[in-house]
Amino acid sequence: MSRYGAAFLTALTLAATAPIPLAAAETIAATPVAATEAPHRIARDAAWGCRDKNDVFNLLFLGISASFDGKLAAALADGRCITFKPGENVVIVEPGANGLVRVQRPGVSPVAYWTALRNVN
Repeated sequence: MSRYGAAFLTALTLAATAPIPLAAAETIAATPVAATEAPHRIARDAAWGCRDKNDVFNLLFLGISASFDGKLAAALADGRCITFKPGENVVIVEPGANGLVRVQRPGVSPVAYWTALRNVN
C-alpha cells in the first residue's frame, strides 16, 4: 500500500467516527458505575481495600514483612482502608492493572476502594 493509500484510509476512519467532546469524556470518566450492574462477591476471608491505590501497593509489598499487621491496622484505624466480609456484594467500578480492581459497595455512599483482584469473584 502506498503512503497515499494509508493516509486516505486514516482520514476516512477519522471522518467516519464521531469525536467525543473533551468535557463529555471527563464527565463519563468521573461518573461512578451504577449499582445496578451485576454484583460480584468478596471471595476471601481476609479481604481489605483502600481508597488510595498507592496505599494498596505499599501494603501488598509489606505482605511478607513483620510490619504488615501494624501498617494495615493503622490504615484501618485512620479510615483509609476497610475490611470486607466474605460473600459481601461489590460492584467493580474500574478494572485496574497489576491485579487490582476498584470496587464499590452497592447501596452505600459512593466511595470506591482498591483491592486485589483475587479478593473478588
